[in-house]
Amino acid sequence: MSDLVTHAHDTRVVVVGGGMAGIVAALECARLGLRVTLFEAAPHLGGSLDRVTLGDATVDAAADGIPASASTLAGLIDEVGLADELETARDDELWLAAGPDGAAPAPAETVLGIPANPWAEDVRRHIETRGAWRAYVDRLRPPLTVGRRRSLGELVSSRMGERVRDRLVAPYMLAVHGVAPEHIDIDVAAPSLNPALTRTGSLSGAVAQTRRAGAPQRRAPRGGLFRLVDGLAGRLHDYDVDVRVGTAVAAIERDGAQWLVRPAGTGGAGDAVESVTADALIIAVDEDTARSLLAAHVELPPNVQPQPAPLDVAMLRIAGVALPDRGSLVIGPGPDPVAVRPISRTWPGIGKALAADEHILRVTLPHTAAPDAEVIEAARAAASDLCGVPIPAEAVRSAARASYRRAAPGSLLGHEAAVEAIRARARTVPGLALVGGWLSGNSLERVAADAVTEADAARRAALWGGTDPA
Repeated sequence: MSDLVTHAHDTRVVVVGGGMAGIVAALECARLGLRVTLFEAAPHLGGSLDRVTLGDATVDAAADGIPASASTLAGLIDEVGLADELETARDDELWLAAGPDGAAPAPAETVLGIPANPWAEDVRRHIETRGAWRAYVDRLRPPLTVGRRRSLGELVSSRMGERVRDRLVAPYMLAVHGVAPEHIDIDVAAPSLNPALTRTGSLSGAVAQTRRAGAPQRRAPRGGLFRLVDGLAGRLHDYDVDVRVGTAVAAIERDGAQWLVRPAGTGGAGDAVESVTADALIIAVDEDTARSLLAAHVELPPNVQPQPAPLDVAMLRIAGVALPDRGSLVIGPGPDPVAVRPISRTWPGIGKALAADEHILRVTLPHTAAPDAEVIEAARAAASDLCGVPIPAEAVRSAARASYRRAAPGSLLGHEAAVEAIRARARTVPGLALVGGWLSGNSLERVAADAVTEADAARRAALWGGTDPA
């Protein structure tokens, strides 16, 4: 046993990237006693689990909740002592604004926005009578014309018409996942839907047969998911992980059987940059950065397209506005929809920390190169429209802007095959592993679970050449 401990301690791992994937990968390697160095270019860990400060309140800038079924994340939350501080999202209801009368609650009985009953009142308010008739025609088609389609958008358009596609299905896919429904693999997003379509002969009938009652609950530590990041940073410290924030990696080289990781200097004439050697290298950055760092060592196959465009997030702390109840997410119309989350109403802990007449809104918009003030002003105007009440400029007590690029969903058509090819090529390079949302998909649970799996494979290879000890 002492030989194994010594071997582990003599094995060095470098993780490049301090988002959720990089944190989990570093933690998994450090648990076995491997010496781990983690580089993160930003001033703090977290990646897309970023935070902003609005006066005396600190809140999540992007992701702010996880499904109650997220077992990997639940384990991490428990490990850092936050299990007893979880709260459930309140009034977690989706509103859509692509219909003729503006924002209204999304239909209750749907799968991926596809309605079980096109004549239901909460469906017709979005697609109108004309759209309901077109969707109903699907029930009249002969069973032998059912066929099988993998594209969600093509399936919906062909079976139930453009209004269902444009007003019910597309808004959520575009706002949350950043891709049109034509690019979503229905067999991945809703595996039971196509078989049910074959059995029932209609898409609405398939939805009625496969729909699950109620929206899945979302949870988060009281205050925000950034508390999980801080807790995991503490665990990395407990395991003596060398965490270097504010330190980008300039280059990666091979030195015999080891990696040589060169951090970027600060730019001064006399800077001396200390390189770090590693037996295993785990790349946990975004796709563009990963490809750039690895270009001299391996040519990775192309990823599936399209990839989501970058987003701007404007956080607004407002006061003196009687904000009407419009659920927890309001999605606007169009191919690049703006979305608003009243997070102080969604999360009780945030709401209780504010004054009685205050709210915090998260507004997501397509990314632009405009100055922060222009983006925040555009967000205020969009929030006024989607929330259904004027929000004057003087009501904004504090604001902040963040920009980030979303990973594509795991249900993107061709995603699984593209990732398999990328990882197969990466595995031809000894001591190299790739993790991150661009490979696992944009679910935070999948990001964490995938990082556990890949880190386990990387540490086995570093310790025992890929096999367990006899």
